[in-house]
Amino acid sequence: MVTDSSLVFTVLAVPKAVYMVPFVDPVFGTRVVRIANDPGTSTAPVSGTWGTDARHHYSKTQPWSSDNSLIMIENKGGGSPSSLILDGNTYLPKLSPCGSYSPYDYRWHPSPAHPHEQINVSSSGTELMWYDVTTCTKTRTWTLPIAAAGFGSGEGNPSNDGRYVALASATQMFVVDMDPQAPFAPYPSKRIGPAVDISSCGLSGGCSIDWVSISASGKYAVVSYNGDHPRIYDVDPNTLALTPHPMLAASPRCSGGSAAEGFVFDVGHADVALNPFDNNEDVMIGQEHCGNIGSVVNGILMGGVTMVRLRDGAITSLTDPTNEAYPHHISTRNLDRPGWAYVGYYPQAGQRFTDEVVAVKMDGSKAVQRFAHKHSAFSGCYRCESHPVPSRDGRRVIFASNWVDNCGGLCGTSTVIQDYLIDARAGGLDNVPPYSVRDLQAR
Repeated sequence: MVTDSSLVFTVLAVPKAVYMVPFVDPVFGTRVVRIANDPGTSTAPVSGTWGTDARHHYSKTQPWSSDNSLIMIENKGGGSPSSLILDGNTYLPKLSPCGSYSPYDYRWHPSPAHPHEQINVSSSGTELMWYDVTTCTKTRTWTLPIAAAGFGSGEGNPSNDGRYVALASATQMFVVDMDPQAPFAPYPSKRIGPAVDISSCGLSGGCSIDWVSISASGKYAVVSYNGDHPRIYDVDPNTLALTPHPMLAASPRCSGGSAAEGFVFDVGHADVALNPFDNNEDVMIGQEHCGNIGSVVNGILMGGVTMVRLRDGAITSLTDPTNEAYPHHISTRNLDRPGWAYVGYYPQAGQRFTDEVVAVKMDGSKAVQRFAHKHSAFSGCYRCESHPVPSRDGRRVIFASNWVDNCGGLCGTSTVIQDYLIDARAGGLDNVPPYSVRDLQAR
């Protein structure tokens, strides 16, 4: 892989790929394949048709199941069914959602012991469930004390072991202990912690909630207020009660929230992880959002990607700011490859990492691995944003694109958004089927 972080690459003109016909990225040498077919074509062997918006959910939602055998994507824009489960290795449609299941805001269970189960918050926000998508069985269910706004307000994740989740309404947050050792049953109330009001935070710009999540270890809960102002709470392991986690007074912050109330350095589009280079401390990694790129903060020259340690608010800059494009979305869903964060960069011609998917190392060394260009134009189109997210082992990356940027005249359509997959494995895409399943007419 390309690992020299100093190189500035021009985004070359690359024609839009035909469905399931892989190509080699001309800059990075990785293999790329489009895994969503043209709108209106059949999703066979699953009954249905592809829509104009066939892509994964978000950069912080792992598309692969814990055993890597299944991939979940959405199939919007006139497609049916509204979501599809693909084979995790061939990328062909494999399953449609069960008739008894409405995957409203779901995450694959991260434990290999539950390889085909999803953790889902119902559309009403009143039920949390585990659901096996291969047997069409609800394996566990909880009635929630207050209506939750999706899974962590749409951007949360379970703890890395799949035990804890943090959920929130517009004003309150609580934690559920889904102890995987307990038998199936509606859990008693002691498994659900008391709700805490997080709507009075003292920020001058207000305290509307953007997202919440449990930390990777389950020790902390994170709430990020609109404007990317994160705040850390302690989770009492016995009662699941939440209290603000006091930070070191000397730790940097910029939102106006106090250290005593758990506020830390502002990071945008952030994801949580464990840092193997720091005794598996809980961290959060996102865009530098305090306006300090290129400046020195607490003796640290700040680049575009910042890591915050949740225990004390200490920061580490993971990238060099010299001629660096601005990072967009960050994902740490590579649970089986700890120590790296995956970043999608804005297209900014002439700057390092422009329009790239890049993995950055969490040890502060500024080491990188550079995967591919994204070729999506997304101004005014949220779903056109690429939201790259790695596989659990970090060797494959799924991203969305309309492929209308630097496409050499053989472009996509700005309103047709489809998933692409980068494969950096030796012999990658060997499992992609032969010509008999390719879209020969489009070719």
